[in-house]
Amino acid sequence: MSLLPASSPPSVDRVRDNTPPPSSDEEAARALEALMWPHDLDSVVSGSLLETLRERYCIPEEFVLVVPDPGQRAYDPIPRGFALTLDAREAGLRLPLHPIIVSCLSMWRISPSQVAPNSWRYLVAFLGECYYANITPTRNLFLSCFRVGGYFLSARIGFRVGGAPSNNKGWKGWFFYVSWSRDWGFGIRWAARAIDNAAPSLNDEERRDLERLREILPGSQAIRAMNEQWLAEAGLSPASQGMFMAGDTYVLLIFSGCEPLLVLL
Repeated sequence: MSLLPASSPPSVDRVRDNTPPPSSDEEAARALEALMWPHDLDSVVSGSLLETLRERYCIPEEFVLVVPDPGQRAYDPIPRGFALTLDAREAGLRLPLHPIIVSCLSMWRISPSQVAPNSWRYLVAFLGECYYANITPTRNLFLSCFRVGGYFLSARIGFRVGGAPSNNKGWKGWFFYVSWSRDWGFGIRWAARAIDNAAPSLNDEERRDLERLREILPGSQAIRAMNEQWLAEAGLSPASQGMFMAGDTYVLLIFSGCEPLLVLL
C-alpha cells in the first residue's frame, strides 16, 4: 500500500484548472507531515524509569538510553539513534534487533519509531513461531504472511494472529531515545515511502514453510504467552534463561495517569 495520500476524485473545476499538479517531493513532504503530527507530544519517560527498563528488558550497556528533552519528538533523530516506545518493548521488541527485523526496516526505508506497537507483536510472534516450529525465518516468508499498511502490519488472508490488543491508546508519549556506536543497518530518519505490498516470490522450501505457517499462525498463542523466558528461548532476547528460575523477582509496570507503578511479583 502506498503511504502517499491518494489524490481526490477530479471535479469539473479541477479538470479545468491549469495549476500544475504537486511534485512527488511535495506529496512526500505532505505525507511525512501527516505521519508526524500525531506524535507532537513531549515524552513522559523519566531517567529512573529508563534504569528500570534496562534491567527489566536486559538491554545491553552498549545501547545508550536517553531521556528526551521537552520539545523533542519521537520523529526527531539523534546522533546514531532513534526513538522507541515502552509499548514496543512490551510488544517483545528487544535489543539488539533480530536480523529479519533489520532486513525489513532496511527494505521499507523507515525508522523503527514509525512502526506501531501491534506490528512489533506480529513480527516477534512470527519469529518465535518459526523458532519453535523449526522453520528458518526469511524476510520473504514474513512478507508472504503480513503486509504493510501505513507503517502498521496487517495479516494476509489465513495468517491472522490472535491476542494483539485492538488499539494501543496513549503509547505515543511513552518514548525514549536509544543510540548505538555501530551501524544499525537501516535509516533512522522518518520518511514517507511508497511500499510495494505484492507478495514476494518464494523458493520451494519457503513455500512449504508458508503452508505450515498457514496452519500455525491463526491458532498461535505467542502474543498471549509472550514473556522474557519465551523470548530468550526463541533467541529474541539477550536475557539469560537462568533468570527465570523460581525465586526470581519480576517487575510489572502498571501505568496510573502519567506515573508508572512498580509491582514486584
